[in-house]
Amino acid sequence: MEKIVFTLIHLGLPFLILTDFISRKPKSNIGLLAKSILYSAILFFLYLWGQWPLVGSYYLRYIILLLIIYIVSATILRLRSGNLGKPNRLFSKISIGVTTLLALMVLMMVFNAIRGRYYVDRGIELSFPLRGGTYYVSSGGSNKMINNHIRDFPTAQQYAMDINQIDSFGSASKKMMSNKNEEHYIFSDTVYCPCDGIILDTKTAVKDNEGVNMNVSSEDGTGNYIELKCDGAHIFIPHFKQHSIFVSKDSYVKEGTPLGLVGISGFSQEPHLHFQAAVYNKDSVLVGIPIRFKGKTLSRNDLYKN
Repeated sequence: MEKIVFTLIHLGLPFLILTDFISRKPKSNIGLLAKSILYSAILFFLYLWGQWPLVGSYYLRYIILLLIIYIVSATILRLRSGNLGKPNRLFSKISIGVTTLLALMVLMMVFNAIRGRYYVDRGIELSFPLRGGTYYVSSGGSNKMINNHIRDFPTAQQYAMDINQIDSFGSASKKMMSNKNEEHYIFSDTVYCPCDGIILDTKTAVKDNEGVNMNVSSEDGTGNYIELKCDGAHIFIPHFKQHSIFVSKDSYVKEGTPLGLVGISGFSQEPHLHFQAAVYNKDSVLVGIPIRFKGKTLSRNDLYKN
């Protein structure tokens, strides 16, 4: 059900906006302008926030940009025609006011989605933990708008990211809305050590979930995991495939060493790589720090080829 709703938001909402914009023409300039701004803002937010590989293809998001261009162009042409006047009814004025208010609210969401792509803290430089494909950040950034791991108080996963693999078409799985683990391209992909360090802890016996079904106890919420320490930072990678971890506790590992296979164990509804780095603050509490790959931080909808 969740995937159906998700798909309707990504694909159904743009269709409804386009249909309404074409079929219902405002009778005043200000009404047209307010409606155009609202619809363009909604679409642009969807372009920034949407998780497009999960509903068919990463590249579907560029159709959203074409819709925005169409709405803006059509609005300019209508305004130039001079056929529209001023709102002359109370209901029209109230409708325009509500539309304007909604547009401002969505524009603020757009602003926060853009702001979430920038980091104040420098963080740590690591090597990308996956190889041999094109990878997509489904959740990541410096605020809650585009990163599901951000909390109101700092935690160890404050700047964590979720990573999926996509094919040349831009899809994360072989079949749209697939619940089979094996049909996700990232499932069983090898995870490589992002730095030289010491393995602090591992867990490897938690069963993989089947699709969105999570029958997991709270103590196994992170699933199979590896905790690694390097350069004073704690790197935590959960949700490994059951019995797939290649390294053991207290062993020294070098950058590029195979660690295990991507799975769906713990509190995970689809195969993906969860990746985070943290350091102890002055109160001896682990707090997350940004991660850079080749000097670049990644945020939602960024691609990384490796």
